[in-house]
Amino acid sequence: MHPSLYLCLLLLVSSSLRAQTPTNFLATEPNSTYPSYFNTLIGTSAGNTTMLGSQNALIGHNAGKSITTGSYNAFIGDEVGYFNTTGQLNIFIGARTGYQNTTGESNAFIGANAGYNNTIGSNNSFIGYLAGYSNISGISNSFIGNRAGYLNITGKYNSFIGYFTGYSNTSGNDNAFIGSYAGNANTTGNDNAFFGHASGAYNTTGTGNAFVGTYAGYNNTTGVGNTYVGLGAGGGAESSYNTFLGANAGSSPMINNAVAIGHNAIVNQNNSMVLGGTGVNSLSVGIGTEAPQNTLEITQGTPGNSGLRLTNLTSAVSTTYTTDKFLTVTASGDVVLATSGTPNLRQAATAADGLWQTSGEHLQNNNSGGVIIGQQMIKTPSDYKLFVEKGILTEKVKVAIKNTSEWSDKVFERGYQLKSLGEVEQHIQQQGHLPGVPSATEVVEKGIDVAKMDAKLLEKIEELTLYSIQLEKTSQQQQAKIDELERLVKGLLEKK
Repeated sequence: MHPSLYLCLLLLVSSSLRAQTPTNFLATEPNSTYPSYFNTLIGTSAGNTTMLGSQNALIGHNAGKSITTGSYNAFIGDEVGYFNTTGQLNIFIGARTGYQNTTGESNAFIGANAGYNNTIGSNNSFIGYLAGYSNISGISNSFIGNRAGYLNITGKYNSFIGYFTGYSNTSGNDNAFIGSYAGNANTTGNDNAFFGHASGAYNTTGTGNAFVGTYAGYNNTTGVGNTYVGLGAGGGAESSYNTFLGANAGSSPMINNAVAIGHNAIVNQNNSMVLGGTGVNSLSVGIGTEAPQNTLEITQGTPGNSGLRLTNLTSAVSTTYTTDKFLTVTASGDVVLATSGTPNLRQAATAADGLWQTSGEHLQNNNSGGVIIGQQMIKTPSDYKLFVEKGILTEKVKVAIKNTSEWSDKVFERGYQLKSLGEVEQHIQQQGHLPGVPSATEVVEKGIDVAKMDAKLLEKIEELTLYSIQLEKTSQQQQAKIDELERLVKGLLEKK
């Protein structure tokens, strides 16, 4: 638009508005006589007579009052961006929003007094009454909600969403708080993720925590490296490196490196793991079954095979212990403690049939066969030495890998032939499962070797990683093309 025509329009708007109440709104002639250009100034004392910045929109009493070379700003409201001098690319909307900003750039403050004290902070987004009010030099923050990030001064890369969320944060960095009062007391804590009303509400300096759920991690103040998921999970804990999953799952205040899983599951010892609570909150664990009938029930799928292997408890291991007690199974497969009627089971077995011998501190069979526990074992494949009917109850299981060739790092070796996604899709459509993975029929017929299956699953994960890397490279190439097209389009638009 021609400058003279632009001025005429302003005068026309001014004439029509003067008929209204003059203390509320006024569109005046240009306030600047200096050769700045394409500025829009509406309101008493908006901008100033010496400003050099261009392409600003200053609307409201004293909006952008101190601006010098700042450009591309949009200030709307009473005394918005009052002290801004060279700051550019800012959007301030609301009474005294961005009031103290001087050189801060690329900020978006919306709401009365939002970002009020910001001076040099850049790339911030504060939305809501008093959001980011105290921020001075913090950068790349996103505060959304009434008083969200109110006391933040130098903190950066934070995202606070909700009423009073991250209110007390001053210099904490890289935090994500979502939900009213989430992370409300955090001051210098870094790398936290709190999701849910009042989650991590009292955290002050705790770092590296992830709390998900209303009141999750509510009383944590300085604890680090915790993961709490569920309503009130970890609500009373004040320690570190814990994982609590489930409503009100947690521990006594000073327990560290512990895990509690399940509704009201409580762990009260360091370096421990608890599944389920007690009483009505107790938990049964089923492996291979949908309805476990004991605290732990393992269903392998093949009659006479428990699906449990004890790697460090084999026939080659000897023992010096003597006892008349032993473990056996009931008709339901429950493992129970029984008495043999002799004070030395090892000697009794040897005397009975000569099948056993002592090897150091261990009891060892004398033949090449295996050991069968139970009366209904149908299958006894030669690759195994212990056959237990119904199942085995144990506190720990570890699967040994004999050599590196049985693991799956070969996927990352040069020359590995990674199937294309098209080939994988075709195989799935034809076979109904991933290449190299046994079908449901095979699993039912032959069972699963835990070590081999883990290796195969790792192989698929590593292949998935390679596919992801390929997609990322393709994405980066496409983004580069998009960036180039945007640059060309921008150049064409600027030439118009």
